[in-house]
Amino acid sequence: MSSTPTSAYPGSSAASLAALPTILLEELARARHGVVVLGIDGLSYPAAVAGGWESADLTPIVSTFPSTSATAWLTALTGAEPSRHGVPGMVYRVPGQGVLVHAVTGRVLARGPADPGADTRLLVPHPTVFELARADGAEVTAIPREIGRLGSVWARALLRGAAVLGVDGSASLAEDAANPGRLAAAVATGVDQALGATRRARPVLLWVYVNLDDHIHRNGYDSAVIGAVRDLGAHAARWSGLGWTVVAHADHGQVRCRPDPALAVAWSTVDSRTDCLLPAGGAGRVRWLYPRADRVDRVRDRLAAALGDAGTVYHADGPGPLPSSIVDGVRAGRVGAVVAVAAGPRFPLPDPDLRWEHGAAHPDEILPPLAIWRS
Repeated sequence: MSSTPTSAYPGSSAASLAALPTILLEELARARHGVVVLGIDGLSYPAAVAGGWESADLTPIVSTFPSTSATAWLTALTGAEPSRHGVPGMVYRVPGQGVLVHAVTGRVLARGPADPGADTRLLVPHPTVFELARADGAEVTAIPREIGRLGSVWARALLRGAAVLGVDGSASLAEDAANPGRLAAAVATGVDQALGATRRARPVLLWVYVNLDDHIHRNGYDSAVIGAVRDLGAHAARWSGLGWTVVAHADHGQVRCRPDPALAVAWSTVDSRTDCLLPAGGAGRVRWLYPRADRVDRVRDRLAAALGDAGTVYHADGPGPLPSSIVDGVRAGRVGAVVAVAAGPRFPLPDPDLRWEHGAAHPDEILPPLAIWRS
């Protein structure tokens, strides 16, 4: 599936991903039995259309910027924008510690000088939709699959307030992620079992994580993905026929990319400890550098020359259309002062083995689907 122009998306005022907790609570308040939420990682709006989700109430929803999972899932489940929850991307600096961390695992990747008096927390916790639904009297369950295996600060911040159901065997999770059809079947089985175990004395909120992202990174929106999307839509229609409201949405989509070894070498030349306090942050198609205070202009100019037309380089304190989430992240010391955004398929990606990526602001990345099947 090729990338799609903005004109392919209906409407002009899509809701932000930050509105999702409110949407879920409103659906829960009027649902017959409760709400099943399919949280799908990496699905684009055009792929949802190709999978037949237009039979539901289908609309695009605006992801975070960067359009990466670590940032977007935290916003989707708490309603807090990145500037509030403090996770501006997959890899970023914790200012009060001076360390570079991987948000999802919490692993420290590099160490540098700390900012005295700055926030030492990896992220800023906020109430989740699970906690809010439980406070309203709902029975709240999550099937987090891969997220449930992490045990990190990020994962715990996502799942607060939900009774967590595990999945047996990490091998089975990897096999599911490599086979979208098998993944859709496993998710449906898990949902059926969880719904069968509900007491129904209270409204039910059931959330399940669906990892299509790993397959899409390497294969794009191939027939296996579209078939899985179609299967999930059929299950959603079946559950709605049994009296459940089903909400399916994604955190971001993906676009085709073309790793360029020469760009990777050029990036590594600029990303040096001579000019930068820490290695690069960000991920995918949005990355940033942490230049020393007296080297910001030098790093920006060198990076712009190295990338050419492959990316747009911004100085966060200078003119340019950088989203407030990035500007706020720079001011907080979490994002580096020199930011590069992919302008096309060529970009110095952190993982050169991937053929589809995300993070930037192409419509297929930044406008994932939101679909609702009501009973």
